[in-house]
Amino acid sequence: QAYRYRPPKANKMEQAKKILRELAETQNAVQSNEVFELAEEHGISKRTMENAKKELGIKAKKINNAWYWELDKIGRS
Repeated sequence: QAYRYRPPKANKMEQAKKILRELAETQNAVQSNEVFELAEEHGISKRTMENAKKELGIKAKKINNAWYWELDKIGRS
């Protein structure tokens, strides 16, 4: 049933964006290391997560010596 097949990369990108949107429901910002650990648990590469971040318009901000992704400005599209 080929009509249900989606290319794996597109699927991973959608998964990555879904993870970020779900994080945004409960947190305004999350440490980038935590995002990458969560991505790895779901079999999503760091690059795919970075691309999802860019597509959703998420900005990174350095606080002390750690990078945080600001999730409060995610477009809900």
